[in-house]
Amino acid sequence: MYSIQFPDMVSSVSTKIVQDHEATAQNLKLLLLSDRGALFGDPYFGTLWRKLIFDQNNEILRDIIIDDVLTSIETFMPQLLTRREDITVNSDRYSVTIDIKALNLLDYQTDMYSIKLMEDEIE
Repeated sequence: MYSIQFPDMVSSVSTKIVQDHEATAQNLKLLLLSDRGALFGDPYFGTLWRKLIFDQNNEILRDIIIDDVLTSIETFMPQLLTRREDITVNSDRYSVTIDIKALNLLDYQTDMYSIKLMEDEIE
């Protein structure tokens, strides 16, 4: 699998390309950090977790975020196979991280993806 490198997309003479595991990790990160409706032409691309950011932090909110992430992965990243039990949301005081264990169907290797959804450093 090949993908255009983001945010460093072009050099002076060519387009920068990433492949295999790096491309899958980059595409997953871009999917999860995109708001739903941000992609022109596809109003369902992205996730809704930013709309839930000010809700009460409890197990129900974590379940809603996990369901939304799982639905987005199943819809827009068919090369990844994951289960609901393999997605965890960890929140610290000022950061939210999501850990996803998934089987990559391109090379049949299980990978662990850890993506920071939100990070704020308060001094």
